[in-house]
Amino acid sequence: ALRVFYPPGYEENTLATYPVLYMQDGQNLFFADEAFGGHHWMVDETLRVLSAMNLVQPAIVVGVYPNDRMADYTKPGYEAYGKFLVEIVKPWVDAHYRTKTDAPNTAVMGSSLGGVVSFYLAWQWPEVFGHAACLSSTFGYQDDLHERVESEPQRKGKIYLDSGWPRDNYEATRAMRNSLRARGYRDGENLLYLAFPRATHDEQAWAMRAHIPFQFFFGG
Repeated sequence: ALRVFYPPGYEENTLATYPVLYMQDGQNLFFADEAFGGHHWMVDETLRVLSAMNLVQPAIVVGVYPNDRMADYTKPGYEAYGKFLVEIVKPWVDAHYRTKTDAPNTAVMGSSLGGVVSFYLAWQWPEVFGHAACLSSTFGYQDDLHERVESEPQRKGKIYLDSGWPRDNYEATRAMRNSLRARGYRDGENLLYLAFPRATHDEQAWAMRAHIPFQFFFGG
């Protein structure tokens, strides 16, 4: 299942096209009654505020609901999930909405295992997904992303990494930051890494800082 948020003015400004952000765990993004623990990411509220402040380009957000997040978001299941997004979901979205279809205007984002699969998508299909935001990501749990980063060429797009501290996948995220730096990624240019003291592993914490990757990718 999908849920699509399109920005204020979309219906009125019929010639405009928009960048697209594909977000994992679609059930946790927009509505409290769907979200884990009753707390959601407040994506629409955050984007409306950023747009009103003229801090970001208006963007379309596609929330993708997993069938089985443990399988869809880890190796080897994320290979089939990625093909589903590339071959079915993105073409459908591009056909039904006024999107900017190129990689620099297409991003993926998720938290925990959703951050892992977002990284995988941008690393595996850099010509499709130009940027990845990975919040509190469980790198190294069931993936080979460290090995791939250390052995494969740098990708063109931007990568945002963050975690809480001390327990919120802090060490795993910092290790991935170090691997990317060693491959030539430069802080503030194509890599942004942040750690948040005492931040916890939940939707409320992620909602509070989702505005940062939005601005990193779509800053106006």
